[in-house]
Amino acid sequence: MPEIAITELKQMLVENCMLKVDTENIGEDTPLFGPDSVGLDSLDALQMSVAIEKTYGIAISDPATARDAFRSLGGLREWLRNQ
Repeated sequence: MPEIAITELKQMLVENCMLKVDTENIGEDTPLFGPDSVGLDSLDALQMSVAIEKTYGIAISDPATARDAFRSLGGLREWLRNQ
């Protein structure tokens, strides 16, 4: 798979999720869920899963995989690289 830029994943967040923070404040290691995160919820995770499948052809098939993939944008990029 070609290199995926963090800016590409940020754009996916903007298009698919109701963000509670400015994208300029989202770093590669900023948590997507939980305390001190960008504030995503389960609906956002579903929206991102659909967007990832449409964009990259990779399905996130179970909750454990989703938790691992959606730790942060850097974590998501790494997870996508390994698929």
